[in-house]
Amino acid sequence: MAVAGPQLQTPPVTATPQEKVVPFRQATIERSDILTPDSGSVSTSTQRIERTVEGSGFAFAILLKMAVVTSGNSAAVAYYEDAPWSALDTVVFRDVNGELVNLAGYDLYIANLINHYYGLFWPDGTTLGSGTAPVAPNTNLYLLTSGSGATGGSFTFWLRVPIATNRRDLTGLVGNQDRAQKYSLRNDIASGGAASSGPIYTTAPTAQGTYSVTKFYESYSVPLPMSPMGQRQESLPPSFGTLHFTTATLSDAAPLGGSVVNHYLRRLGNTVRWMALVLRSNNTRANADTNQPSSIQMKIGDDILFNENYDYRRARMYENFGFEFPKGVLVYDTLHDFDRGAGWEIGYDYWHTQAIVNAQFMITYPAGFGSTANSLKIITDDLQLGAFSRR
Repeated sequence: MAVAGPQLQTPPVTATPQEKVVPFRQATIERSDILTPDSGSVSTSTQRIERTVEGSGFAFAILLKMAVVTSGNSAAVAYYEDAPWSALDTVVFRDVNGELVNLAGYDLYIANLINHYYGLFWPDGTTLGSGTAPVAPNTNLYLLTSGSGATGGSFTFWLRVPIATNRRDLTGLVGNQDRAQKYSLRNDIASGGAASSGPIYTTAPTAQGTYSVTKFYESYSVPLPMSPMGQRQESLPPSFGTLHFTTATLSDAAPLGGSVVNHYLRRLGNTVRWMALVLRSNNTRANADTNQPSSIQMKIGDDILFNENYDYRRARMYENFGFEFPKGVLVYDTLHDFDRGAGWEIGYDYWHTQAIVNAQFMITYPAGFGSTANSLKIITDDLQLGAFSRR
């Protein structure tokens, strides 16, 4: 009887597992660099400063530290209500095609407060309380010296120029590797002259101080094609092509006491994350807070989204952000769809205004609001969604 030989053993055929690609957010690395600083003397006129942003990788933000140092002062220095942030007259971040950020220094401070979960809630006179332990200020972070002392009129503050919205998904990140497509940053220095309406002092120091503006460029690296483990890596963020804008517009119609005023929104066509209203009566936010509007309606297209009063909106702001905003400021945000407070929004509540023709705030002003030197500024944070965005 014949004996069978050994049977050939072949391994079972299995499907090749799909190759895993390392996501961009995991593959990229956070970086920082020091840009060319600016320095000089504060003067009685605005000084324009514009510099090219030399860098590499993907631009995330630029962090600014401004310090003014005075000496030999004997005047009883007093500050305008927007100081010290109003010492930056204008902050503009632009590429060759347009401006991504265009704000006054104080408007940028408001944007920093609204985006505080995406950066830092900078210490200031409100958060530092009396300035004694355990909340004594670090004067390298915040300083505001008033009175007749020798250094009266000195101050220090930090502000973040936002490019991307947050570090979680890096929406709005822009490439900064093309030498023919340079970005630039304007950080104009405001006049230091004394005036009842600012911009820095209501009583200026005896002699104007010297200023310095230090700039820190924050970016993310371009990932290598392959990871150290041999896996392919994404070279672009999922939202690449989406542009993040933060701008401000002064309402065409000025607030008027004893009237209902329609304030039309001029910035339509993008996807809005938040808007902030900065109200001034007789040129101050404090007066607007005292003579607050009795009714505020926000209407987009034919729909009234909000019908409320000043106190309700301020209560919602405290509920969403956990701190008191400056007087005269009202914030309408879509940043709280992830949890009870603002931060790390998913985007479900964004206002898509691409097909909207008209949008407005209809505000009822009391007679005490006044009729002169009134204004309403609307700060808008919005996204222009890119064609290739996978957000």
